Amino acid sequence: MRYRLSIEDMEPNHWVAWVLDLPACFSSAQTPVDAVALAPGRISAYYSWLSSHDSSLPVITESIEVEIVETFHSFASTQDQEYLVNAFFEDDRRPPNYWDVELALRLLQWTRQDLLKVVQSATQEQLSRPMVCEVRGSIAGIIKHIAGAENWYFDQLDLALDRAQLPDDPLDMLKAVRTNTRAQLVKLMGNERITKNCDELWSARKVIRRTLWHERDHTQHIAHLLAHL
Repeated sequence: MRYRLSIEDMEPNHWVAWVLDLPACFSSAQTPVDAVALAPGRISAYYSWLSSHDSSLPVITESIEVEIVETFHSFASTQDQEYLVNAFFEDDRRPPNYWDVELALRLLQWTRQDLLKVVQSATQEQLSRPMVCEVRGSIAGIIKHIAGAENWYFDQLDLALDRAQLPDDPLDMLKAVRTNTRAQLVKLMGNERITKNCDELWSARKVIRRTLWHERDHTQHIAHLLAHL
């Protein structure tokens, strides 16, 4: 089976290969060549991940091939030189249909289950312990970042909660933002709107893509940090 990849240098030395046909499936590496090379393995792992949450799903046995359909090079915004403009792919222009939203809701349920499972395995002291090399200070800071970023993605479509009213507790913040996310996703069916902020384009499909990626990526990040505490 052949899968379409769109790749981007999200940050310096951080390339992401997005598997467009599989929401929440991606590979990342320091170079585009390595990100693409890792994609087949990540696709195989993705199907295993789906099965771990729903054993009724079929087992995929076909050989996996990938093709790059688009490459995006990030750049500094003309409005804010510290803001790095990330990818808006041609695929992001497609308005999500009923099944896209239904799948996104299911996947968001599973990514949240994974995150909470990792977080709940830690003590309160581990969650709040300062980490010198962690830009967000602690695992609790990362959790707040996950919630804040998700809310910010939806803010690009004017569908976010008021940041000043978000709970301060990280887990409560996660819950509040996700409740809004699920409510707003239903409204995005057939949404063709494209917005621009600091030269970066946003659409309903991009918001879904980034939300799913961000939670999975940081869940792996937190699990890695906890394993080394």
